[in-house]
Amino acid sequence: MVNIYNEYLNKLNTYEYLIKKQNNSINIIKYFRFFTFMIGLSVTVYTFIIKSYIVSMTVFIISLAISVYLIIESNKEINKRNYSIALKEINLESLKRLNEKWKNFEDDGSEFKNIQHSYSDDLDIFGKGSLFQWINTTKTFMGREILKNRSTNPLSTSADIQNTQQSLHELAINLEWRQKFEAEGMLIINQCIDPKELYKWGRERNELYTKSWFILLVRLLPCLTLALIISAYFTSLINFTLPCFMVCVQLIMLFIGGKKRSITFNSIYKYKDNINVYFRLLSSITYKDFKSDYLKQLKDNLVTYEGESAVNAIKRLTNIYGRISERQNVFFIIFNILLLWDYQCMIEFEKWRNNSGKNLEKWFDVIGQFEALNSISNIIYNNPQWVVPLITDGDYIVKSNGLGHPLLSDKRVCNDITINTDKNILLITGSNMSGKSTFLRTIGINLVLSYIGATVCADKFECSLMKIFTCMRTNDNLENNISSFYAEILRIKMIVEETKKNKKIFFLLDELFKGTNSIDRHDGAKALIRQLGEQGASGLISTHDLELCCLEHEYSKVINYHFQEYYLNSKLKFNYKLLEGISTTRNAMYLINLAGIDIK
Repeated sequence: MVNIYNEYLNKLNTYEYLIKKQNNSINIIKYFRFFTFMIGLSVTVYTFIIKSYIVSMTVFIISLAISVYLIIESNKEINKRNYSIALKEINLESLKRLNEKWKNFEDDGSEFKNIQHSYSDDLDIFGKGSLFQWINTTKTFMGREILKNRSTNPLSTSADIQNTQQSLHELAINLEWRQKFEAEGMLIINQCIDPKELYKWGRERNELYTKSWFILLVRLLPCLTLALIISAYFTSLINFTLPCFMVCVQLIMLFIGGKKRSITFNSIYKYKDNINVYFRLLSSITYKDFKSDYLKQLKDNLVTYEGESAVNAIKRLTNIYGRISERQNVFFIIFNILLLWDYQCMIEFEKWRNNSGKNLEKWFDVIGQFEALNSISNIIYNNPQWVVPLITDGDYIVKSNGLGHPLLSDKRVCNDITINTDKNILLITGSNMSGKSTFLRTIGINLVLSYIGATVCADKFECSLMKIFTCMRTNDNLENNISSFYAEILRIKMIVEETKKNKKIFFLLDELFKGTNSIDRHDGAKALIRQLGEQGASGLISTHDLELCCLEHEYSKVINYHFQEYYLNSKLKFNYKLLEGISTTRNAMYLINLAGIDIK
């Protein structure tokens, strides 16, 4: 951990120093531009006054050329500085992750919260203090969506998990490449813009601009018009009536369909700058030599169906768009009329769409996949002491040593746990605040990490492939007139129905039927546990109902575990260690008394 911390710190210091140098360079260029302009202007005016026109013009042209060159160099330095600022921010955030300050990160994925999902809300996958907030380094709309999907729709085969594990480990050790890839993404403007409009534009077709006769007409007309203008100006063979007529014809042509062409141009206008960033992101992937099969497969998608690379195709798109970038300029209209420039650009756009447009979504999806994988690989790099989970179809449903909650860090207490096919339903009892719910979440979130290919917070971890279902946080829904108890019933119903379709269900149930009376709660819980066990499901159930623990003797699938508290100097303490058997301690009266209620 110390080495990792120092590596981030050294990078942070390096980029801070580099930014200072780049700021100095930008300031020097700015001052040099100013003095060059003032000297050039003074000499130009002076030589013009003394009627040395050739010298005056020469000095003016040289001054202008130097100014343009300095502007270009200044922009280059500004771009380099922006890139350095991005890398500095990346390393600063990496240090915050190690220092447990990541809960202040702005992007916590709250919009992805879904109480209907089988586990994401109960296991804190999204929202404040969530897995998403902890690991997310994505910068594009696609990357955030894919990271969300990977977190809520984990891999379903051991082969896919193993391939993903290999790719994540390869990315984890390539810190330099990962940070530069992330830095490129940080330069995207309006990062949360959904590019679906761009995808739609890529799939649309306008057959008119692909017809050979129309292309020939649009190419020949400007040539003919320009030839007539030149002939009318330099010879007496043609008067200006005919070229003026041709200009009017071309002007009318520009009005025809002009609105649709503007919509086409404007539909990707807001992506103009971002497409350049996408180009650099695609270049980073294309020119990186990956070793793992899965990363190679992703990279292989970066071609058109005709075999052209995505990098070359996007570069052609940026070149085409560059030709119309000045169409709002007041002088552009003359240029547009004489050359039918909008038509020329539309022909090139349509040709590009036919060849490459349908691939945009596939290519941008690859960018998003790499961003999501980079985010998950941070878990591996930042926690080298964590273990690669073993996914098996053996006797163990979950077997782990030193299992802890990945989001708790220094507050984490680790436990050993074994859930096998013989004893696959664990009843967890214990006093209030003793750690029952946290332990359920610990197992659940580590299973999620296993299924997305990450390392897990344990010394050893082995598990089967299962679908995770939880029922831990159920609240009243006033809008739909649903009480918390009925919300819990609906949640349990979903789990029961799923077990009828799929034997490999892993459930985490916290305080079953807590919204009803003790008799119904006890009878309902016993019936549910038996039914889930008979249908092949496995999991953990926390409860305050100690009478429920008799199921260990009545039903062979059940085993009891508990947490307990202790008192030190009359103060309540917890060690959060999991113990076998039924809880023998209580703290409710202590807490009631703490609230100021006298117990007599």
